Amino acid sequence: MKKILFTLLFMMLVIANVNAKEVYYTNGTVELTEREYNYVKEFYGEEYLKNMTLENYKWLSELDVNNIDYKIKFAKVPDASVNGGFVSTNAKSLGISGGCDTNYCTVTVLAKWLGNPTVRSWDVMGAFFYGTSLYNKNIVTSITSSNGTTYPSNLKFLSNGFGDSFKLPSGTSIIIEQRYYAKPGGTVFASYQHAMSTSTLAKSQSYTIGVTGYGGVFIFNGSAVGVYDGMVGVDMDL
Repeated sequence: MKKILFTLLFMMLVIANVNAKEVYYTNGTVELTEREYNYVKEFYGEEYLKNMTLENYKWLSELDVNNIDYKIKFAKVPDASVNGGFVSTNAKSLGISGGCDTNYCTVTVLAKWLGNPTVRSWDVMGAFFYGTSLYNKNIVTSITSSNGTTYPSNLKFLSNGFGDSFKLPSGTSIIIEQRYYAKPGGTVFASYQHAMSTSTLAKSQSYTIGVTGYGGVFIFNGSAVGVYDGMVGVDMDL
Protein backbone atom coordinates (compact mmCIF):
# COMPACT_ATOMS: atom_id res chain seq x y z
CA MET A 1 0.00 0.00 0.00
CA LYS A 2 2.82 2.37 0.92
CA LYS A 3 4.54 1.59 -2.37
CA ILE A 4 1.38 2.44 -4.32
CA LEU A 5 0.95 5.73 -2.45
CA PHE A 6 4.59 6.65 -3.07
CA THR A 7 4.22 5.90 -6.78
CA LEU A 8 1.07 7.99 -7.04
CA LEU A 9 2.72 10.90 -5.21
CA PHE A 10 5.77 10.73 -7.47
CA MET A 11 3.57 10.72 -10.58
CA MET A 12 1.67 13.77 -9.29
CA LEU A 13 4.92 15.66 -8.73
CA VAL A 14 6.16 14.81 -12.23
CA ILE A 15 2.88 15.93 -13.81
CA ALA A 16 2.92 19.18 -11.81
CA ASN A 17 6.48 19.88 -12.92
CA VAL A 18 5.65 19.24 -16.57
CA ASN A 19 2.64 21.53 -16.39
CA ALA A 20 4.73 24.24 -14.73
CA LYS A 21 7.20 24.11 -17.62
CA GLU A 22 4.64 23.76 -20.38
CA VAL A 23 5.79 25.70 -23.43
CA TYR A 24 3.39 28.47 -24.42
CA TYR A 25 5.60 30.48 -26.80
CA THR A 26 8.90 30.07 -28.64
CA ASN A 27 10.82 32.37 -30.95
CA GLY A 28 13.01 29.52 -32.12
CA THR A 29 15.70 30.25 -29.53
CA VAL A 30 13.92 30.36 -26.18
CA GLU A 31 10.78 28.66 -24.89
CA LEU A 32 8.45 30.47 -22.50
CA THR A 33 5.63 29.44 -20.26
CA GLU A 34 2.41 31.45 -20.42
CA ARG A 35 3.32 33.45 -17.30
CA GLU A 36 6.78 34.22 -18.68
CA TYR A 37 5.30 35.22 -22.03
CA ASN A 38 2.75 37.57 -20.44
CA TYR A 39 5.40 39.20 -18.26
CA VAL A 40 7.84 39.79 -21.11
CA LYS A 41 5.15 41.09 -23.46
CA GLU A 42 3.81 43.55 -20.90
CA PHE A 43 7.13 44.88 -19.62
CA TYR A 44 9.45 44.61 -22.62
CA GLY A 45 7.11 44.54 -25.61
CA GLU A 46 6.47 42.20 -28.52
CA GLU A 47 9.65 43.13 -30.40
CA TYR A 48 11.71 41.97 -27.44
CA LEU A 49 9.87 38.64 -27.46
CA LYS A 50 10.83 38.04 -31.08
CA ASN A 51 14.51 38.71 -30.39
CA MET A 52 14.98 37.13 -26.96
CA THR A 53 18.27 35.30 -26.53
CA LEU A 54 19.37 32.59 -24.12
CA GLU A 55 21.18 35.31 -22.14
CA ASN A 56 17.90 37.24 -21.85
CA TYR A 57 16.13 34.08 -20.72
CA LYS A 58 18.76 33.42 -18.06
CA TRP A 59 17.65 36.56 -16.24
CA LEU A 60 13.99 35.74 -16.78
CA SER A 61 14.50 32.32 -15.20
CA GLU A 62 16.20 33.97 -12.21
CA LEU A 63 13.13 36.16 -11.77
CA ASP A 64 11.13 32.96 -11.21
CA VAL A 65 8.10 34.53 -12.89
CA ASN A 66 6.33 31.17 -12.85
CA ASN A 67 6.15 31.21 -9.06
CA ILE A 68 6.36 34.86 -7.98
CA ASP A 69 3.82 37.58 -8.72
CA TYR A 70 5.41 40.65 -10.28
CA LYS A 71 4.16 44.22 -10.25
CA ILE A 72 4.63 46.25 -13.42
CA LYS A 73 3.75 49.91 -13.26
CA PHE A 74 2.72 51.72 -16.41
CA ALA A 75 1.43 55.27 -16.24
CA LYS A 76 2.35 56.96 -19.49
CA VAL A 77 2.05 60.71 -19.24
CA PRO A 78 2.77 62.92 -22.27
CA ASP A 79 4.43 65.68 -20.27
CA ALA A 80 6.39 63.27 -18.06
CA SER A 81 5.25 65.20 -14.99
CA VAL A 82 4.26 62.31 -12.72
CA ASN A 83 6.71 60.43 -10.54
CA GLY A 84 5.72 56.78 -10.41
CA GLY A 85 4.84 54.07 -12.89
CA PHE A 86 5.95 54.19 -16.50
CA VAL A 87 6.87 57.66 -17.67
CA SER A 88 7.80 58.93 -21.08
CA THR A 89 8.97 61.99 -22.94
CA ASN A 90 9.18 62.54 -26.66
CA ALA A 91 12.70 61.12 -26.51
CA LYS A 92 12.64 58.21 -24.05
CA SER A 93 10.57 56.14 -21.65
CA LEU A 94 11.15 54.54 -18.28
CA GLY A 95 9.47 51.63 -16.49
CA ILE A 96 9.93 49.52 -13.37
CA SER A 97 9.06 45.96 -12.39
CA GLY A 98 9.43 44.17 -9.09
CA GLY A 99 8.59 40.92 -7.35
CA CYS A 100 9.43 39.54 -3.91
CA ASP A 101 9.80 36.27 -2.09
CA THR A 102 10.37 36.01 1.66
CA ASN A 103 14.07 36.88 1.40
CA TYR A 104 14.51 39.51 -1.29
CA CYS A 105 12.86 41.44 -4.12
CA THR A 106 14.06 41.48 -7.70
CA VAL A 107 13.85 44.90 -9.34
CA THR A 108 14.19 45.66 -13.05
CA VAL A 109 14.32 49.19 -14.46
CA LEU A 110 14.03 49.71 -18.21
CA ALA A 111 14.81 52.87 -20.18
CA LYS A 112 14.06 52.98 -23.91
CA TRP A 113 15.16 55.69 -26.31
CA LEU A 114 12.23 56.39 -28.61
CA GLY A 115 14.50 58.41 -30.90
CA ASN A 116 18.27 58.78 -31.18
CA PRO A 117 20.07 61.02 -28.65
CA THR A 118 22.12 63.88 -30.05
CA VAL A 119 24.54 63.98 -27.12
CA ARG A 120 26.36 60.71 -26.43
CA SER A 121 28.18 61.25 -23.18
CA TRP A 122 28.15 59.98 -19.59
CA ASP A 123 24.64 59.19 -18.34
CA VAL A 124 23.64 57.66 -15.00
CA MET A 125 20.95 55.28 -13.74
CA GLY A 126 20.32 54.25 -10.15
CA ALA A 127 18.02 54.13 -7.15
CA PHE A 128 17.10 55.70 -3.84
CA PHE A 129 15.86 53.31 -1.14
CA TYR A 130 13.29 54.42 1.43
CA GLY A 131 12.56 51.93 4.19
CA THR A 132 14.59 49.26 2.39
CA SER A 133 18.11 48.68 1.06
CA LEU A 134 20.07 46.54 -1.34
CA TYR A 135 19.94 42.82 -0.57
CA ASN A 136 23.41 42.47 -2.10
CA LYS A 137 25.63 44.39 -4.51
CA ASN A 138 24.94 42.17 -7.52
CA ILE A 139 23.85 45.00 -9.82
CA VAL A 140 23.80 44.46 -13.58
CA THR A 141 23.42 47.33 -16.04
CA SER A 142 23.17 46.47 -19.72
CA ILE A 143 23.03 48.75 -22.75
CA THR A 144 21.68 47.29 -25.97
CA SER A 145 21.77 49.09 -29.32
CA SER A 146 22.23 48.29 -32.99
CA ASN A 147 25.91 47.85 -32.11
CA GLY A 148 25.21 44.99 -29.67
CA THR A 149 25.15 44.79 -25.87
CA THR A 150 27.64 46.09 -23.33
CA TYR A 151 27.75 45.76 -19.54
CA PRO A 152 29.24 48.88 -17.93
CA SER A 153 30.09 48.90 -14.25
CA ASN A 154 30.98 52.30 -12.81
CA LEU A 155 29.05 51.95 -9.60
CA LYS A 156 28.85 54.47 -6.79
CA PHE A 157 27.30 53.26 -3.54
CA LEU A 158 25.83 55.50 -0.86
CA SER A 159 24.07 54.53 2.36
CA ASN A 160 20.62 55.17 0.85
CA GLY A 161 21.12 54.12 -2.76
CA PHE A 162 23.45 53.78 -5.71
CA GLY A 163 24.15 54.93 -9.24
CA ASP A 164 25.87 53.39 -12.26
CA SER A 165 27.44 55.67 -14.87
CA PHE A 166 27.91 54.73 -18.52
CA LYS A 167 28.70 56.29 -21.86
CA LEU A 168 25.97 56.03 -24.47
CA PRO A 169 26.89 53.94 -27.53
CA SER A 170 26.90 55.29 -31.07
CA GLY A 171 24.22 52.88 -32.29
CA THR A 172 20.47 53.29 -32.65
CA SER A 173 17.49 51.76 -30.76
CA ILE A 174 19.15 52.18 -27.36
CA ILE A 175 17.73 50.24 -24.41
CA ILE A 176 19.19 50.49 -20.91
CA GLU A 177 18.27 47.87 -18.35
CA GLN A 178 19.27 47.71 -14.70
CA ARG A 179 18.71 44.73 -12.44
CA TYR A 180 19.28 44.38 -8.71
CA TYR A 181 18.00 42.83 -5.50
CA ALA A 182 16.46 44.73 -2.58
CA LYS A 183 15.10 43.76 0.81
CA PRO A 184 11.31 43.40 1.12
CA GLY A 185 9.41 46.38 2.48
CA GLY A 186 9.76 50.09 1.81
CA THR A 187 9.91 51.86 -1.55
CA VAL A 188 12.49 51.99 -4.32
CA PHE A 189 12.78 55.14 -6.45
CA ALA A 190 14.57 54.67 -9.78
CA SER A 191 15.94 57.30 -12.15
CA TYR A 192 17.74 57.58 -15.49
CA GLN A 193 19.46 60.90 -16.15
CA HIS A 194 20.78 61.86 -19.58
CA ALA A 195 23.63 64.34 -20.09
CA MET A 196 22.46 67.22 -22.28
CA SER A 197 26.05 68.34 -22.87
CA THR A 198 29.45 66.70 -22.79
CA SER A 199 30.13 65.14 -19.42
CA THR A 200 32.78 62.97 -17.79
CA LEU A 201 32.72 59.94 -15.52
CA ALA A 202 33.71 62.11 -12.56
CA LYS A 203 30.98 64.65 -13.33
CA SER A 204 28.35 61.92 -13.70
CA GLN A 205 29.23 60.73 -10.19
CA SER A 206 29.00 64.17 -8.60
CA TYR A 207 25.82 63.59 -6.65
CA THR A 208 24.25 62.61 -3.39
CA ILE A 209 21.01 60.63 -3.28
CA GLY A 210 17.60 61.65 -1.97
CA VAL A 211 13.93 61.90 -2.89
CA THR A 212 14.34 65.61 -3.75
CA GLY A 213 16.84 64.79 -6.48
CA TYR A 214 16.27 64.38 -10.21
CA GLY A 215 13.88 61.50 -10.73
CA GLY A 216 13.56 61.20 -6.95
CA VAL A 217 17.16 59.99 -6.79
CA PHE A 218 20.10 62.14 -7.96
CA ILE A 219 21.02 65.41 -6.26
CA PHE A 220 23.78 66.70 -8.53
CA ASN A 221 26.39 69.10 -7.25
CA GLY A 222 29.37 71.10 -8.45
CA SER A 223 30.04 71.09 -12.18
CA ALA A 224 27.28 68.47 -12.72
CA VAL A 225 24.52 70.97 -11.90
CA GLY A 226 22.55 71.82 -15.04
CA VAL A 227 24.15 69.06 -17.12
CA TYR A 228 21.44 66.40 -16.74
CA ASP A 229 17.93 66.55 -18.17
CA GLY A 230 15.92 66.10 -14.96
CA MET A 231 13.60 63.41 -16.32
CA VAL A 232 11.23 62.23 -13.61
CA GLY A 233 11.67 58.78 -12.14
CA VAL A 234 9.62 55.73 -11.31
CA ASP A 235 8.90 54.19 -7.93
CA MET A 236 7.52 50.95 -6.53
CA ASP A 237 6.53 49.66 -3.09
CA LEU A 238 8.23 46.36 -2.29
